[in-house]
Amino acid sequence: ARRGAARPRRAAAAMSKGGARPSFADLPLEPKKSLRCCLNCKLVKTFEQFIDAGCDNCPFLNMQSDQDRVTECTSSNFDGIISVMKPQESWASRWLKIERTLPGCYAVYVAEQLPQNVRDELEGR
Repeated sequence: ARRGAARPRRAAAAMSKGGARPSFADLPLEPKKSLRCCLNCKLVKTFEQFIDAGCDNCPFLNMQSDQDRVTECTSSNFDGIISVMKPQESWASRWLKIERTLPGCYAVYVAEQLPQNVRDELEGR
């Protein structure tokens, strides 16, 4: 293999036995203008990825298969993206307060926060 050549992505290898939770979050594969980040954990994915699988870190937000919920709980207005491979060991993930998340791509800064009605809903659980 050529040095520096791209390796094929092996999503199936990310699944543990029995179809359990993947060991890393879905990676965004689209240009920046179509990316969104979760307003709770800052995970960056495409709108379609949030609809297909929800947020890998925040399943309690119930975004899967719900376009309105994805629009409500994500934002395209964020600055910077950081890729984190070992969140528990990374100083950057501690600085961004994402050290308890799955490896993946995260927004560096998000000005927005979850809407009040969603925060109230989560507090009432």
